[in-house]
Amino acid sequence: MAGTEIKLTGLPGIKTILEYMKDATFGFQMMGEIGMYAMFQIKKRTIKGKDVDGLVFKPYNPFYAKARAKDGYKQKPVDLTRTGSMLSSMTFDSDQNSANIFFMNTTDNTGARNPDKAFWNNEDREFFALSEDEVEGIMKIVDKFYRKIMRS
Repeated sequence: MAGTEIKLTGLPGIKTILEYMKDATFGFQMMGEIGMYAMFQIKKRTIKGKDVDGLVFKPYNPFYAKARAKDGYKQKPVDLTRTGSMLSSMTFDSDQNSANIFFMNTTDNTGARNPDKAFWNNEDREFFALSEDEVEGIMKIVDKFYRKIMRS
């Protein structure tokens, strides 16, 4: 489903670095670290109730807020973690050329599919994306691996 996967390919400098790698293990390690970092940053920011731009999520609509309260869930801050199922289903995979962050095709206790919940939540509150600062963090990982390659 569109909007429920982030592909990290073609970042500046990665292709050049991968072309010069003497050992494919560097590519697997680097892209694995990038995938883990990106996933962790999205989860950490979302749990804090912030969107990709660092802004506080808009409030839940009144109907949903009332349903949350009735079921014993907090209404504020908005952090997209009613049961934790959606964010827990976020994962990543990687190979020597790319890292993908996505939601596993699992369901919560009501039967709602986690990728669908992520898609609809992201429509109202853009959480499933990387900020400029987060991309800068990825570039620091790339730089770290570049320096390792140059030393080898």
